[in-house]
Amino acid sequence: MKWTAMMLPEHLVEIKKWKEEQFYDKKRELTEWELEEIEQTIQRAYKMQKLVRLTLWDQNKLHDEVGTVTGTDVYKKELLLDTDLSVKRITFNQIQKASLLNADD
Repeated sequence: MKWTAMMLPEHLVEIKKWKEEQFYDKKRELTEWELEEIEQTIQRAYKMQKLVRLTLWDQNKLHDEVGTVTGTDVYKKELLLDTDLSVKRITFNQIQKASLLNADD
């Protein structure tokens, strides 16, 4: 950034935005197999009241949420996840991965 003094402020803003975008996680388009596996895992966790780890894509970042699935709303396309701190509403299209947790994890 040796020549930043000669750049327009608009260019500096765009360069800064471009640098931030380099660290964004890309949202993957899931295949039918992956979607079916996620659905089965969530249903199993709900029926057995087991802890589930959901990998979510939110605001260009991937992060994990751990909790118990307490319900689903098919019309709003979301599920309720009871975590240690609160009950969260998670839309189906945020979910990138789901896995059951064992008691010793």
